[in-house]
Amino acid sequence: MDLNKLGLHIHEIRNQFTYIEGNITILNDSMESNASTGAFLALQGIMHSAMQISRLLWAPRKKGKARAEELRKFLGLPEEHPLNNPDIQTLFDNCDEANTEWVKNTTGKYILYDYIGDLGSSQHKDVEIDQIFRSFNTKDKIYVYRGKGFAMDAMLTVLKDVSDAINKAHYHLFPDQWKDVDENGEPVKNDSDEIAAAKKPATKKKPAAKKKSAVKKKPAVKKK
Repeated sequence: MDLNKLGLHIHEIRNQFTYIEGNITILNDSMESNASTGAFLALQGIMHSAMQISRLLWAPRKKGKARAEELRKFLGLPEEHPLNNPDIQTLFDNCDEANTEWVKNTTGKYILYDYIGDLGSSQHKDVEIDQIFRSFNTKDKIYVYRGKGFAMDAMLTVLKDVSDAINKAHYHLFPDQWKDVDENGEPVKNDSDEIAAAKKPATKKKPAAKKKSAVKKKPAVKKK
């Protein structure tokens, strides 16, 4: 891969980290103001960017593996990595079919939908994760989407490490977009630039956002 192509991939991955940073701000603001819609919007945005970063650097399909390997080699990232995770890479694949499958598999079961709060101290604490469509546990920062759970603090720590590698590469490929380096040799952004830096969500100060009640789905009617 020539430097021009490599640089375009690096630049796009850096863009995804910038979007993550913006969504973290939205998440923190939404949690402060008890805005559940904003919180779920931000969490979905973070995971969507994480999915794209994961697929670019650890391609799940044979067609992209050579590209991913070259990018990882340039960045100094190993193949074995927490972001090399099928649950992240396929989270939004075939959403219509995945939704239908989840509805089918939870027929007749007690389900949880769009819950924000301390799940462990709630009346829903015994709900199995595969019966949760979407939730955010404010105590342990676990985001669940369609039965898959993600520890967001750990996720953002891992993303921050990759972001640092991307920023260093971007600095060397596009030095005119950077102002300087700090005392540790780390790139320092220009005032007009956003540096992709994954920050952990702030601790929620106000009571949890209003929760929607869990829904008890009716069993499917048997055909005569």
